[in-house]
Amino acid sequence: MRRIEPGLIVLLFVAGCTPAPQPQLPDPGSQGAALVMANCTECHGAPMPSVHPAKEWAGVLRRMQNWRTTKGMGPIPEKDVAPLLEYLKSHGRAE
Repeated sequence: MRRIEPGLIVLLFVAGCTPAPQPQLPDPGSQGAALVMANCTECHGAPMPSVHPAKEWAGVLRRMQNWRTTKGMGPIPEKDVAPLLEYLKSHGRAE
């Protein structure tokens, strides 16, 4: 039977408990990036805008609004929707 080094066990334990680093959003100091962090990370990690083509973001945002509402979280505040969508579209994947 092979012996596992105690240091390796500790390293594996710590690595398994450490969250994976989040990729940095484009234009991280912008209002749009702040809105992603404030509104989109309540249920999942921050979505990279490039995961969807720019033209799909309006539909994705509508689905997320419905999801938030059905889960009792309330929609993204109306004042934040347009700048959030503009940010996602401006950094969305080109087709």
